[in-house]
Amino acid sequence: MIWSTVVFDAGTTLQAVIGALCALPDPLRATRHSDGEDAVRRPIEDVSAPLGSILWAEQASYHAWAPTGQVECRCEFKTRAAPLVGDFMERMAALKPVFGFASAWDEYRHRNQLDVRLRVVRIQVFVGKDLTKRIPGVYWFTLLPDALAERHGVPLAKLEAAALEHVALDGGQRLFRFHDHPGAWRGRADELDGLCAALPGIFNIADVRARLVGVTEEKEFDAIVKPWR
Repeated sequence: MIWSTVVFDAGTTLQAVIGALCALPDPLRATRHSDGEDAVRRPIEDVSAPLGSILWAEQASYHAWAPTGQVECRCEFKTRAAPLVGDFMERMAALKPVFGFASAWDEYRHRNQLDVRLRVVRIQVFVGKDLTKRIPGVYWFTLLPDALAERHGVPLAKLEAAALEHVALDGGQRLFRFHDHPGAWRGRADELDGLCAALPGIFNIADVRARLVGVTEEKEFDAIVKPWR
């Protein structure tokens, strides 16, 4: 599975994002909607009408919502859709998101998920996602606007040097590709871990793991992890 998240600022409406998803070329164009994974999938006849929480395409599904006023679009692509994901990211860039990425699900977990056993309790939690504090990481495709890079002091030249491909898009958007395909992330994992550790403004999950060494109580775990959520 390929996972993607694209976050927009408050000036981008949920309706605009849904409209863009319904205007994608096949087989990524959203054509049906439902109220849940197992609910009936109904045709999308009017993008301005209320729709279910999940939009469905032939090779993808989308969940666009605005939990804090900012629209966030979470996307799942079938593996065979990999050749289309770069074009998807470029089309989303036209809406001027504040950040976006696409990667294999395992790469996302490697970059942002803590999986810790505390005595008899196993805790799995994603961290490093708060864009006001840092950039969540670098991934197969990473959509990074100049404004966010400047805010966190990320040296774009260093990212360009590490990327296999870098495309400067309209509106100060930059699309980086760090692997040939989503499954190739393991071959560069150590290198990109080092990049996240070396560059300012980019989340490095190793920093959190180091603080959790020896922790056995859930309360202490929560206190340490809270600033990184």
